[in-house]
Amino acid sequence: MKAHVLLIVASAVFLMAVRVEAAGFGIGVHSGYGSIIYEEETSALGNEIDSEAVLDTVLFGISAEYSFTEQGTLFTGIVTDWALGLEDSETWETDKVTTQTNELEVFGQFYDLRVGYKDTIGRLYYRIYASGGWDGIHFRRDKFVSGGTPVGGTVTEDFSLWRIGGGAAIGYRFGKWALDGRAAYAYYPDAEVKNSSLPHMKFDTSGTCLDFGLGLARELPGKMSLYLGGTYTGIRLRESDIKRDGLLQAVFPDSSTRLTAGVVNLTYAF
Repeated sequence: MKAHVLLIVASAVFLMAVRVEAAGFGIGVHSGYGSIIYEEETSALGNEIDSEAVLDTVLFGISAEYSFTEQGTLFTGIVTDWALGLEDSETWETDKVTTQTNELEVFGQFYDLRVGYKDTIGRLYYRIYASGGWDGIHFRRDKFVSGGTPVGGTVTEDFSLWRIGGGAAIGYRFGKWALDGRAAYAYYPDAEVKNSSLPHMKFDTSGTCLDFGLGLARELPGKMSLYLGGTYTGIRLRESDIKRDGLLQAVFPDSSTRLTAGVVNLTYAF
């Protein structure tokens, strides 16, 4: 429900920007390919338990930005990303001994609303911004093999992560080309994890997100520009408190999600 509310707000901002004078509005689409590395670790229940999976990943998304002032220095915008981690194997170890394998599929959706300031000094351009939004990550596990024995069933897990943070970008133009880099940080003060195998438990956690990008931008005819580069996003969530339901004990472990991808972005300025 929270994600639906955010999407409605984001859509309203986008539509208002489209309706205002077009001189300060731009829209972009991007796609990419890379990998997600997902890891968990905990010893809260006694044994040391670790897991790891590496999934080929397809990335795509859209962005929109509107400049408030005639000089174009104050702006607001939205950046959305969807990442599909293609099915691959996940390995679990207990005290460094493999105890389970399964197939894992991941779908991540990321929504970031931004307000900031941008300017140009000669060939150098830069921007700084504050941001807030919501990230959701859905995990689907099946084809379990435990102790060498196949186990049926499917387990899903959902992360709901509200974020606050900020970022900066800087670029240097040389002719129609520009070298462009960015960095951003976000904190998740309100993070919730639900697992279908533990329907009566909800795990509360918190965490951080680091985002970096570097690439080359090229001016194209017709107020368009092309960007080719790489992106890295790292999400870390802290271990939750131990939850109890009768004799059952469970914990959400320390987790790490690392997305690395090559990206192509096409932007049109009205």
